[in-house]
Amino acid sequence: MSCAKNTSITNETNDITINPRFFQNITQNSRQYLESSCRKISNAYPSFKPIIYSLSVTTSVSGAYSIVYIDGDNFLPSVYGTTYVNLGNIYKNLPITFYSPNQISFVIPLEAVAGVYNVTIVNVYNGNFSPGINNTYAGNLNYSNSVTYTLT
Repeated sequence: MSCAKNTSITNETNDITINPRFFQNITQNSRQYLESSCRKISNAYPSFKPIIYSLSVTTSVSGAYSIVYIDGDNFLPSVYGTTYVNLGNIYKNLPITFYSPNQISFVIPLEAVAGVYNVTIVNVYNGNFSPGINNTYAGNLNYSNSVTYTLT
């Protein structure tokens, strides 16, 4: 089978025989195919693990209204699952506002006491690539990296 753009590049290895050059031929043919511009097909699903790159603020005053914008990757819109924020181990399942797969925001709870918290994003992927169809799914939890947030 050859690459549609370049018929001289193939993933067939018809000329390989069992001899000392066997592994050299495999390596050479594999490298040539991998460096080609042929479409590479993966049988794996994309990652649904959210990633936090940065928070708009990392500190605020306890008892005061504070909104935090999160820049990152792999945040899910509601048609594919649920994304929520955990603020430490005390304030869990905080609702978010979804702007894009790369930006969300959440509000620091007014009742949150002063302290240092880890902000973690959780994606609950419903196991379905199609929009919601009024079925409930157990969901697969995917946790992000944590970023420190301080309430004074």
